[in-house]
Amino acid sequence: MAGVAGVIVLALCVSPLPGQVAANPRMQLSGYVRDAESREVIRYATVSADADSVRSRSNTDGFYFLSLAPGSHRLRVRAIGYAPLDTTIDLTASRTWDVTLVSQPVALRNVQVSVEQEQRDIDPRSADMSIARLDLATVRQTPSALGEVDPLRSITLLPGVSRSSDFSTAFSVRGGTSDQNLILLDEATIYNPAHVLGFLSVFNADAVADMTLHKGAIPARFGGRLSSVLDVRQREGNASDFGATASIGLLASRVLAEGPLGDRGSFLVAGRRSYADVFLVFAPDTALRDARAYFYDLNAKMNVKAGENGTLMASAYLGRDLFSPSREFAAGWGNRSATLRWNQIVRERLFSKLSYTAGTYDYLLGFTALDGRVDWRSRITSHELRLDEAWHLSERNVVEFGVEVARQSIRPGDFVPVDTTKLRPVRIDPRQTLSAAWHASHVFDLGDRVSLRYGLRYSSYARRGPATVYQYEGGQAVSYNPSLSRYEPGVVTDSARRDGTIASFGGLEPRASLRVSLTPTSSLKASYAHTRQYLLLASRTNNPTPLDVWEPAGPWVKPQRADQVALGYAATFANGGYEFSAETYVKRAYNVLDFVDGSDVILNPRIETALLQGSGRSYGLELLLRKHTGDWYGWVSYTLGRTEQRFVAAPGAGINDGAWFPSPTDKTHDLSVVAVKPLNARWTFGSTFSFATGLPVTYPVSRYVIDDYVVPEYGARNANRLPAYHRLDLSLTRSGDRSELQIGVFNAYNRFNAQSMSFRQSTENPLRTEAVQLSVFGFVPSISYTRRFW
Repeated sequence: MAGVAGVIVLALCVSPLPGQVAANPRMQLSGYVRDAESREVIRYATVSADADSVRSRSNTDGFYFLSLAPGSHRLRVRAIGYAPLDTTIDLTASRTWDVTLVSQPVALRNVQVSVEQEQRDIDPRSADMSIARLDLATVRQTPSALGEVDPLRSITLLPGVSRSSDFSTAFSVRGGTSDQNLILLDEATIYNPAHVLGFLSVFNADAVADMTLHKGAIPARFGGRLSSVLDVRQREGNASDFGATASIGLLASRVLAEGPLGDRGSFLVAGRRSYADVFLVFAPDTALRDARAYFYDLNAKMNVKAGENGTLMASAYLGRDLFSPSREFAAGWGNRSATLRWNQIVRERLFSKLSYTAGTYDYLLGFTALDGRVDWRSRITSHELRLDEAWHLSERNVVEFGVEVARQSIRPGDFVPVDTTKLRPVRIDPRQTLSAAWHASHVFDLGDRVSLRYGLRYSSYARRGPATVYQYEGGQAVSYNPSLSRYEPGVVTDSARRDGTIASFGGLEPRASLRVSLTPTSSLKASYAHTRQYLLLASRTNNPTPLDVWEPAGPWVKPQRADQVALGYAATFANGGYEFSAETYVKRAYNVLDFVDGSDVILNPRIETALLQGSGRSYGLELLLRKHTGDWYGWVSYTLGRTEQRFVAAPGAGINDGAWFPSPTDKTHDLSVVAVKPLNARWTFGSTFSFATGLPVTYPVSRYVIDDYVVPEYGARNANRLPAYHRLDLSLTRSGDRSELQIGVFNAYNRFNAQSMSFRQSTENPLRTEAVQLSVFGFVPSISYTRRFW
């Protein structure tokens, strides 16, 4: 606990001394910033007093804090999408006070956009950096695939974030793999965020209030992943009036209902379902009539005020996919999550949160084998209890600290014959883990020009039995064969059944960020973060698939670690109408995963014999220019990056002879342009353009012919690339008082972008090898309609 003590001691050192407080008494004003109509909290609103001499910002729960002298004060409150509030308050004692803002959509004056904006992810006056916050109002005006607005796809339009293919919601942050992103829905972990085999995410845009991505300088309260944290918050529901919306698109339909719970709370329920299976029953082909393919999800949230300054919140998510092309095969997979949280304001200074969360992902495959049916099941479940405290010494001096404990249970796979005796069941030992962590951080301003945020996190992780632990020849689960220049699974020499703790890990994770202002509207920033990851995804693809195999660190699998340093510049221009940021980063990772050639991770009781662990490095430059005012608005983002990895068995031995090579997520160039132009009071034109370097692939360089069969000989790992990727999407949106119609085009100029490349023997000439490019989408039109009822 020395780290916590050090943070608190420094906080007290820079806070006013007792004598100073007595000579210049201060009153505390705190509470929530809320929407005047719905009473939902507003995150990241700026609250200032006395011509910005005292300034604060509401946190992820909408809580703000100011320390003021007794007397009358002029308050200014600003938030994106809301009319500015200027008011006066007389403060005679410390108190809580909720601020309400009136929603203000984009104002059109001769088709000139005039928006009252406060900086969000680009804020020269904050120590925060490497943060991307999605403006959902703008995203709804941009093109969507098949009429489904997808917040997770939209976040890949920001710098440093890329996805692996059009048919995937998997995203890479600064070169990391998809499992290195911690995805939270109301603080509960989502393990696989994909619907329709990855085409859509599980996040229903109607139910999402805010989405924040931490790419670097990750706050100390977050842990468990190397690359990023995606913090998604659901809407709370309208606490003033009952309302509902209904939407229909080419792929799915959505409904939402919300309203007050008496005068002390609110609720929200949202549902979404695809309906391809509804039309399949009318197909002339009997086989198609037997097919089933659909997904659905359900979001629910409730908030109830408890006491004068307390709030009880409960939220839940349930999502499921089903794909069954015939009666002989069916696959189902999905997520479930739940959150129960108590928020309490204690004596105006302390904001306290006690949370319990649960998350589950599972899949079931049923198919016919021999003379009967077989079920294949897998599941991962987690339960977490955490306490987070924010102690506001002043609006510029905040100490945050907390503790958490979590338990995970993983069933990697059960292969169970249902009604046949010709197959034997296969059951992989379940994995049980127990983890704990504490964190402390401190953010304060040293005058008007310098801000510092620093923190420390300590995490511990234990792999628990009962489990079978194997011993291998030479103490290696994977060995390198120098004569064949390849890795091979280790040879088992012994095994034992063990209970209790079979492996344990832990360590400190320091975090820090610094801001130095150059002018009132520009600043330089720097950050450092050390992260640890104990849960790894054993997947051979960049895309999330239903057959995810999660493997925790254990006797033969080491936890991953990473160090990241970033430097940046942030500025606003033209009275906040333009924002610009530039960041450069360097990241080193340790114990990253690859796989033994020819190995299988599915239903493998000794999965450690299929895994390689090595080193990784990433470095790059990110640029973002955002425009808020004028006859159009939007942003341009560009990333110049490099991501490499290395696996060394001995000097000069390993993958690619132990040399650095591009990782599967490496993209040299990644450009996105988002432009929205209001045409008049009703119609809005939206467009997005994307360009990116093709992903690394491995091509054959020679071949052998054995009995008229061509056997390719592949070259160095990831030495080639797919063709460059580029795509243009367009949309027209008509907004009415209670309705919205959007017509769009995905891939307007019908470019078939390569998602992968494979090689096969030519059917015309078996002695010739031909390349086969897989492309998912060409020109795809879309239409969607939304109706609001209240």
